Amino acid sequence: MELPPQETMDVAAQQDDPVRIVERSMRRAIGDEQNVQKAMAALVEMLKNPANKFVHLGNTMFLVMVKQPGAVEVHTFSEESPMGLAKNFVDLAKYLQNIGVKKASTYSEDIRFKKIAEMTGLPVKVEQSTGMVGAQMRPVYKYTMEF
Repeated sequence: MELPPQETMDVAAQQDDPVRIVERSMRRAIGDEQNVQKAMAALVEMLKNPANKFVHLGNTMFLVMVKQPGAVEVHTFSEESPMGLAKNFVDLAKYLQNIGVKKASTYSEDIRFKKIAEMTGLPVKVEQSTGMVGAQMRPVYKYTMEF
Protein backbone atom coordinates (compact mmCIF):
# COMPACT_ATOMS: atom_id res chain seq x y z
CA MET A 1 0.00 0.00 0.00
CA GLU A 2 1.38 3.37 -0.97
CA LEU A 3 0.99 6.33 1.35
CA PRO A 4 0.04 9.73 -0.07
CA PRO A 5 2.76 12.36 -0.03
CA GLN A 6 2.94 14.32 3.19
CA GLU A 7 1.59 17.83 3.11
CA THR A 8 4.11 20.48 3.89
CA MET A 9 3.32 22.98 6.59
CA ASP A 10 5.20 25.79 4.90
CA VAL A 11 2.71 28.56 5.66
CA ALA A 12 4.63 31.13 3.60
CA ALA A 13 4.19 29.00 0.48
CA GLN A 14 0.43 28.82 1.11
CA GLN A 15 -0.04 32.55 1.70
CA ASP A 16 -1.03 34.79 -1.17
CA ASP A 17 0.44 38.25 -1.72
CA PRO A 18 -0.99 40.69 0.89
CA VAL A 19 -1.85 43.36 -1.69
CA ARG A 20 -3.72 40.84 -3.83
CA ILE A 21 -5.69 39.62 -0.82
CA VAL A 22 -6.76 43.17 0.04
CA GLU A 23 -7.57 44.13 -3.57
CA ARG A 24 -9.67 41.03 -4.25
CA SER A 25 -11.50 41.40 -0.95
CA MET A 26 -12.26 45.05 -1.73
CA ARG A 27 -13.44 44.19 -5.24
CA ARG A 28 -15.93 41.69 -3.81
CA ALA A 29 -17.16 44.19 -1.22
CA ILE A 30 -17.17 47.36 -3.35
CA GLY A 31 -17.43 46.15 -6.92
CA ASP A 32 -16.77 49.43 -8.74
CA GLU A 33 -13.10 49.55 -9.78
CA GLN A 34 -12.80 53.32 -9.37
CA ASN A 35 -14.10 53.07 -5.78
CA VAL A 36 -11.76 50.14 -5.11
CA GLN A 37 -8.79 52.28 -6.16
CA LYS A 38 -10.01 55.15 -3.94
CA ALA A 39 -10.36 52.74 -1.02
CA MET A 40 -6.87 51.34 -1.64
CA ALA A 41 -5.43 54.88 -1.66
CA ALA A 42 -7.26 55.68 1.59
CA LEU A 43 -5.87 52.47 3.11
CA VAL A 44 -2.32 53.48 2.13
CA GLU A 45 -2.85 56.81 3.90
CA MET A 46 -4.21 55.03 7.00
CA LEU A 47 -1.15 52.80 7.15
CA LYS A 48 1.10 55.86 7.41
CA ASN A 49 -0.20 56.22 10.96
CA PRO A 50 1.98 54.01 13.22
CA ALA A 51 -1.13 53.07 15.24
CA ASN A 52 -2.46 51.14 12.20
CA LYS A 53 -0.83 47.85 11.20
CA PHE A 54 -1.61 44.85 9.03
CA VAL A 55 -1.42 41.34 10.49
CA HIS A 56 -1.09 38.64 7.79
CA LEU A 57 -2.45 35.23 8.81
CA GLY A 58 -3.00 32.64 6.09
CA ASN A 59 -4.83 34.38 3.27
CA THR A 60 -6.33 36.97 5.57
CA MET A 61 -5.10 40.49 6.18
CA PHE A 62 -6.29 42.05 9.43
CA LEU A 63 -6.04 45.82 9.67
CA VAL A 64 -5.47 46.45 13.38
CA MET A 65 -6.04 50.04 14.47
CA VAL A 66 -5.16 51.12 18.00
CA LYS A 67 -8.06 53.22 19.30
CA GLN A 68 -6.72 53.68 22.84
CA PRO A 69 -4.16 51.85 24.96
CA GLY A 70 -5.22 48.20 25.14
CA ALA A 71 -8.12 48.60 22.68
CA VAL A 72 -8.09 47.95 18.94
CA GLU A 73 -10.50 47.97 16.03
CA VAL A 74 -9.99 45.25 13.44
CA HIS A 75 -10.97 45.20 9.76
CA THR A 76 -10.75 42.01 7.74
CA PHE A 77 -9.70 41.35 4.14
CA SER A 78 -9.80 37.65 3.36
CA GLU A 79 -9.56 34.96 0.70
CA GLU A 80 -10.34 32.14 3.16
CA SER A 81 -13.15 29.67 3.59
CA PRO A 82 -15.34 30.29 6.66
CA MET A 83 -13.38 27.61 8.58
CA GLY A 84 -10.04 29.13 7.55
CA LEU A 85 -11.22 32.59 8.52
CA ALA A 86 -12.44 31.33 11.91
CA LYS A 87 -8.99 29.77 12.53
CA ASN A 88 -7.28 33.02 11.55
CA PHE A 89 -9.50 34.96 13.98
CA VAL A 90 -8.46 32.58 16.78
CA ASP A 91 -4.80 33.10 15.88
CA LEU A 92 -5.34 36.87 15.76
CA ALA A 93 -6.94 36.79 19.22
CA LYS A 94 -3.87 34.97 20.59
CA TYR A 95 -1.56 37.49 18.94
CA LEU A 96 -3.52 40.46 20.30
CA GLN A 97 -3.48 39.00 23.81
CA ASN A 98 0.28 38.47 23.57
CA ILE A 99 0.85 42.13 22.73
CA GLY A 100 -1.30 43.35 25.62
CA VAL A 101 -4.61 44.10 23.92
CA LYS A 102 -7.53 43.89 26.34
CA LYS A 103 -10.41 44.68 23.98
CA ALA A 104 -10.88 44.13 20.24
CA SER A 105 -13.87 45.15 18.18
CA THR A 106 -15.01 45.05 14.59
CA TYR A 107 -18.21 45.57 12.69
CA SER A 108 -19.84 44.34 9.51
CA GLU A 109 -23.13 44.60 7.69
CA ASP A 110 -22.72 40.96 6.63
CA ILE A 111 -24.58 38.64 9.04
CA ARG A 112 -22.37 35.71 7.94
CA PHE A 113 -19.65 37.04 10.25
CA LYS A 114 -21.90 36.13 13.19
CA LYS A 115 -21.65 32.45 12.19
CA ILE A 116 -17.87 32.77 11.81
CA ALA A 117 -17.67 34.38 15.27
CA GLU A 118 -19.57 31.39 16.67
CA MET A 119 -17.23 28.98 14.86
CA THR A 120 -14.21 30.47 16.66
CA GLY A 121 -15.44 29.45 20.10
CA LEU A 122 -14.16 32.80 21.38
CA PRO A 123 -16.20 34.92 23.82
CA VAL A 124 -17.48 37.37 21.22
CA LYS A 125 -20.32 39.72 22.12
CA VAL A 126 -22.53 40.57 19.12
CA GLU A 127 -24.72 43.68 18.99
CA GLN A 128 -26.95 44.84 16.16
CA SER A 129 -27.41 48.52 15.39
CA THR A 130 -27.43 50.81 12.36
CA GLY A 131 -24.52 52.67 10.85
CA MET A 132 -23.36 54.44 7.72
CA VAL A 133 -22.29 52.02 5.02
CA GLY A 134 -21.14 54.10 2.10
CA ALA A 135 -23.77 56.82 1.80
CA GLN A 136 -26.61 54.82 3.38
CA MET A 137 -27.72 53.90 6.89
CA ARG A 138 -27.89 50.11 7.13
CA PRO A 139 -28.09 47.40 9.79
CA VAL A 140 -24.61 46.62 11.12
CA TYR A 141 -23.33 44.08 13.58
CA LYS A 142 -20.67 45.01 16.11
CA TYR A 143 -18.44 42.27 17.46
CA THR A 144 -16.52 42.85 20.68
CA MET A 145 -14.16 40.60 22.56
CA GLU A 146 -12.53 41.37 25.88
CA PHE A 147 -9.51 39.38 27.04
